[in-house]
Amino acid sequence: MVNRFPALHARTIAALIALGLLLYLYWPANDGIERSASSTIPLELPVSGNNQPDQTGKSGEAENKAPALTWQEESIKPGDNLSNIFQRMGIPASALLQVTKAANDSDLKRIAPGETLEFAFNESGQFSGLRLKRDALRTTEILLNDEGQFTASTIQTPTTTRPIVKVGQITTKQSSLYLAGQSIQMSDKLIMELASLFQWDISFALDLRQGDRFFVIYEGIYTEDTLIQEGDILAAHFSNMGQQYEAYRYTDPSGKVGYFGADGISLRKAFIRDPVHFSHVSSRFNLNRMHPIHKRKMPHRGIDYAAARGTPVQAAGDGKVISATRNEASGKFIVLQHGERYTTKYLHLSNFAKNIKRGATVKQGQVIGFVGSTGWATGPHLHYEFLVAGTHQNPRTVKLPDAAPVAPIYRDDFQSHIAKLQSQLQFHIANNQAPQPREGATQSI
Repeated sequence: MVNRFPALHARTIAALIALGLLLYLYWPANDGIERSASSTIPLELPVSGNNQPDQTGKSGEAENKAPALTWQEESIKPGDNLSNIFQRMGIPASALLQVTKAANDSDLKRIAPGETLEFAFNESGQFSGLRLKRDALRTTEILLNDEGQFTASTIQTPTTTRPIVKVGQITTKQSSLYLAGQSIQMSDKLIMELASLFQWDISFALDLRQGDRFFVIYEGIYTEDTLIQEGDILAAHFSNMGQQYEAYRYTDPSGKVGYFGADGISLRKAFIRDPVHFSHVSSRFNLNRMHPIHKRKMPHRGIDYAAARGTPVQAAGDGKVISATRNEASGKFIVLQHGERYTTKYLHLSNFAKNIKRGATVKQGQVIGFVGSTGWATGPHLHYEFLVAGTHQNPRTVKLPDAAPVAPIYRDDFQSHIAKLQSQLQFHIANNQAPQPREGATQSI
């Protein structure tokens, strides 16, 4: 026994050493998890907006890269609706339902012939969204998101605002404000706004003379260098029959907006000169006029405005309806009382506007009736009378009461606001002309 022990001991020690080597080689180490986690293994992972890129950033960029879309335009034709457009494009009705739901069905209900819808398709040809340009500044876009849902958004085009100046003149060829404005590329909207500024002082159907000049500074709204929309008139000057009229747009600190002369007096008068859009004056204020029907001298205590039957007639000023009735001579007529001193009358109407009856209150410019030829009338026209303290006055020449001026507490702010505009107007008036735009272009200042 004693002689064999050393050999057995040696074999035991050798076996233990061998076992230890095997355990060392094959037992998982503590850092084995880390090495396994850093191994590159291809996996199909869902796309999520919260996924972070790996440390190299390359895998994240590949996963978050938006799929390439191909856009196809489709013009909207008369009688089109979204249903037949989608059918024409080969897009299933289920997609239409999702799109209209995403848009709350609002914008897409108002498509019109001439507009263009743009349809998006991904690389597999799957319908992925659409967009509709509502105007130069606003586009509705509906796109398929990463979760397979359609979402809507409104894209606003960035804009800048710059002042633009126009100068026009009444001539033999451009004998009306409309023609003179068109000759210098003013839009119809801008021409009408200019006329409305001075409507209390100038009758643009009767008072214009050759040589009259006008100067307008207004806002131009641009996308980059392209004029896409006209904004508000900032300042204007009109020279009419030797009289000078100016208008400045001013918003006071309380938010009230109005147009005023350089003295701070509002351009808006208590009465408008002409309460109807007319073709011509068929009979003027004349206390010695020969009546066309009775063939005898009868005072004509108003003005006859010839206009098409049914043309709206406006209240010349704020007031109350004293009478809305008819008689043999005047036909259907309306009498308005404006405070204690002023009365206006509107004769030969074809009909009264809704809710115009004795006791009703009206606002300046409100439609109260319509041109006709009832009563003693040879054709459709409005006979308009203006009375001050019960006495007839010529509506064309009577001095109209002013509206409220700029509040005294805002006068300094007003003068500061219009100073630059005054300087610009005076420059162009002194030079008797403004830089005229090329055909189809607009000059900004």
